[in-house]
Amino acid sequence: MVRNIASWRVFSESLRRQILHSWALRLRVELLSPKVSLFACVLLAISLFVTFDHGVIEQELSGQFLPKPTTGSVDANRPISTCAPTNSVPKGHHGLGNCPLNFTLALSQESIIQVQGSSSLVQLSVTLVSGLATPVTLTGQGVPAGTQIQFAPESARPSFSSTMTITTSGSTLVGHFNITIFAAGGGLVKSRVLSLMIVPIVHDMAVVSATVQGTATVGSTVSINATLGNYGSVSEEFELQAYANTSLVAEMSMLRLAPSAVDVGRLTWNTTGFSAGLYTVLVVVPPVQGELNSLDNSRDAGKILLTQAPGSTPSPSPAASGGGQVFNYGRQLAIIAAIAEVAIVILAVLRRKGKGRDQLETRP
Repeated sequence: MVRNIASWRVFSESLRRQILHSWALRLRVELLSPKVSLFACVLLAISLFVTFDHGVIEQELSGQFLPKPTTGSVDANRPISTCAPTNSVPKGHHGLGNCPLNFTLALSQESIIQVQGSSSLVQLSVTLVSGLATPVTLTGQGVPAGTQIQFAPESARPSFSSTMTITTSGSTLVGHFNITIFAAGGGLVKSRVLSLMIVPIVHDMAVVSATVQGTATVGSTVSINATLGNYGSVSEEFELQAYANTSLVAEMSMLRLAPSAVDVGRLTWNTTGFSAGLYTVLVVVPPVQGELNSLDNSRDAGKILLTQAPGSTPSPSPAASGGGQVFNYGRQLAIIAAIAEVAIVILAVLRRKGKGRDQLETRP
């Protein structure tokens, strides 16, 4: 089509020159007649119309299609406005024909809670959308005093991932902060906001609830269930203990609980060697280092009645320091001691009376 237009342009230009030349010759030979003048005007108008129409068509075509023929699989008539969402320029086209750099910025989480003096990680992803990949640099603003952030890597060509490390100190202010993360490259800037909550260091373990079965026979195993909670702001390693009256009957160590977490623990009490009787079971979590509130570190699990198994003989003495049992045995010992003292006094009196009679009998 373009070649036909060019040929027609050359032909029209040649025809116009011939007409003008012929007209000039005839003017020299004879006077212009009305018919000759009219014919010359018509030819001149046709020549001007063809020239103007060719210019308009060429202008419209140059704004829509590439006239340059190419080889390979690339379409020669691809619109110039088409963007290539790849990392390279298609063969047969110039870089100026692609979109400018465009990318997206995303965070793995939009909010975090962090304790003073600790660190946390947030994953970032920079994804190429279109255009040629140029280096994109990550920065942050709005970081509270006493806090540092680092990106690894800090700059790269998209698409890429980066790890942001947030490190706080003991002097970091407690409160809520908005950190703005910027990704800048190729004249384009994208941003995302991370909500950061700084909380103080708190140690607070608690026994939320505790239960024990109501009865059991001496020599059986008793289960003691306890629900534990970490009301502090840091993970804690702790111990769990159970007491029957005042005797430690079961314990567990090296337990760990995350902040704001709740878990259930189970202790087992082997009652072999314990006397029959009523026992009060208490579940205790010894205070962890730095814990100031120990009022909720223990919980009464209830009372359990231990009974003798049929055909068994009672234990000579209690294995556990049961309050009622201790009182009964103490009272018995006191009674025995009092009886012994009375017997000793009676014997002493009787001996004195016997000596007195002997002396009276021996007098002349």
